[in-house]
Amino acid sequence: SKAMVSFREETVGGKKTQVLMIRYDKRNKGGPFDSGGWCGYYTLLKSPAALVAPTKDNPNPEPLPEQYLDGSQYKAITFWVRGERGDENFVVGLSDRHWDKIGDSVKSEEIGKYLPAGKLTTDWQKARIPLDEFFLDYTQLSSVAIVFEGDLFPETGHTGVVYIDDLALE
Repeated sequence: SKAMVSFREETVGGKKTQVLMIRYDKRNKGGPFDSGGWCGYYTLLKSPAALVAPTKDNPNPEPLPEQYLDGSQYKAITFWVRGERGDENFVVGLSDRHWDKIGDSVKSEEIGKYLPAGKLTTDWQKARIPLDEFFLDYTQLSSVAIVFEGDLFPETGHTGVVYIDDLALE
């Protein structure tokens, strides 16, 4: 499995903007555990640990620790989405400190549940996923992912392109 991410200019809600384009090729065979491997895109919500420059007074400073995002004031993840053909599918993964440490995330249901049309189409739709669908520590959010899980597609796998704009916590 593999995914490629780039940006492209689109018109969303009547205005031109740069959107995230995710091209995926999800295989259901090969890779670790013969499941095709992980396929998707993720972005950090945390600030990673950072080295601190030495000074004369402190020649060996301690690195800054990771800073997780306090998302406790938010109620949902929202974003605009469309598919290139309309038969694409994915789930959203959200991780907190615990899930970050084990390299995984808690997954939403299939994206269609959160769209007005009930599925991805070639038209822009606003997705709204309530945070209470994820059993996490919302005071220590780490990352959000777009995940093309193997069981979302036929046994042979699936290829496609999805476009995402204005990913936000509201």
